[in-house]
Amino acid sequence: MHPVLFVLEVGGVARPIGSYGALAAVAILVAGAGAWRAARRCGEDEALTLAALALAVLGGGLGAWLTFGAVEWVRTGSPAAMWQGGGLVFFGSVPGAALGLWLARRWFGLDVLKIAELSAPTTLAAHAIGRLGCFFGGCCYGRPFDGPWAVVYERSLAGASPVGRHPSPLYEAVALLALAALFAARPPARPGSGRRALAWLAGYSAIRFALEGLRGDAVRGVFFGLSTSQWIAAACLIAALALWRRTRGLLQVE
Repeated sequence: MHPVLFVLEVGGVARPIGSYGALAAVAILVAGAGAWRAARRCGEDEALTLAALALAVLGGGLGAWLTFGAVEWVRTGSPAAMWQGGGLVFFGSVPGAALGLWLARRWFGLDVLKIAELSAPTTLAAHAIGRLGCFFGGCCYGRPFDGPWAVVYERSLAGASPVGRHPSPLYEAVALLALAALFAARPPARPGSGRRALAWLAGYSAIRFALEGLRGDAVRGVFFGLSTSQWIAAACLIAALALWRRTRGLLQVE
């Protein structure tokens, strides 16, 4: 695909700017704009909100990297891949980001759950932009496919070959935008209750479980017929639905 967006000449030295990194930066800016707007809506400090987002991004990135290392360790018997270019497992970012937000709540006194639930549509849109980065960067490629919308990866982790493949990152980006539109059309009745966050987790888990079957990269780890992310998605979906029922009962009691 287009792993290099453009080449920047600085001091006579060519510095390639990767598509994945550039789109990831755009995604963070979009998420930041949504969090800023949500903070203003609920009367929270905007600057501290951006600091909380930075903690969430840092924690999420670390969690995604460590999860990738754990998967590779199990898959290959060595964690060497972590130091050889490595990779990321998105679901690993969830506990890392949650830890970052918990620290922000503790240190800054922010109602991070309310901010997160109000900014869910823009955060989902940011996630979709990140998946576009995966597509142009050539990672997370799909299984061989000969349909009319098949994509041939000329330069990617899939290797240069004439084999058509499912554009699996695009499928996920479209699904994330659809979920973002649904959340935008139905604002949370009680932001901060946790129900929108659980719906978010359940929705994404269902999307990821369904689309993982179209992936063609073995690096994500496949165990007992399901990928690492499918096992995590199934666990997250079950937990989210169980907690949804519990929070519904608590709200009715209130």
